Amino acid sequence: MNKPEIELLAPAGKWEVMVAAVDAGADAVYLGGKRFNMRMLRPDYNFSDRELEEACSYMHERGKRIYVTVNNLYYESELEELRDYLVFLDHIGADALIIQDLAIARLHREMGLGIPLHASVQMGIANEAAVDLLAQWGFSRVILSKNLTLQEIKAIHTSTRLGIEFFAHGDLCVSHAGQCYMSSFVAGESGNRGRCIKPCRWPYSLGTSPGEMKYYLAYNDLCLAGNMQELVAAGVESFKIEGRMRGADYIL
Repeated sequence: MNKPEIELLAPAGKWEVMVAAVDAGADAVYLGGKRFNMRMLRPDYNFSDRELEEACSYMHERGKRIYVTVNNLYYESELEELRDYLVFLDHIGADALIIQDLAIARLHREMGLGIPLHASVQMGIANEAAVDLLAQWGFSRVILSKNLTLQEIKAIHTSTRLGIEFFAHGDLCVSHAGQCYMSSFVAGESGNRGRCIKPCRWPYSLGTSPGEMKYYLAYNDLCLAGNMQELVAAGVESFKIEGRMRGADYIL
């Protein structure tokens, strides 16, 4: 059996970041449009429909892949607009959709779209049964929960034909796979609607140590650069870098 191609997947919140990622050697980028994605707080980031089309051409001309995030949870009233958006993304040649809401998978099936589906880390996929369900829904890749051990990743890989993607760098969330309502409680900005203000990343003081500010909810970040060989052996085919709201210097 041929060894799978190992993919380096970089975030791109702006055009110049996408270019920097390609120049730095990324095999693919993931990015979001101006609607229906999980990173919507900064209006100067994300891609217009025209920019998405141009980005697909730019990446494909260089032999690279582009994955578009459609990874919020959606209201029923949004489904008709979502239909049009999915047709558009399929038409411009995006290489995959990264989704959380199974309503998108249902629309994808009903509309007979050919664009591949990748299961977002926001789904919290952490066992073989969940991956098997996604295979039945027609997914081609699963982005596993950051909370998994090496042994758990390997067990999932040996039980499925789906591609395995895993975060190699980025935030480690205090909540399992980002299933958190803290931003909603603090500011009325829902993380499941692309509006998270990341209060888990703020410093806090405790009553026992007034005035001493520490990062109690974000005490560490994820960096698996030294574990790549073990992860490849466990079945990871795509290594993902977090940071769609960061500039080109972060990628470089």
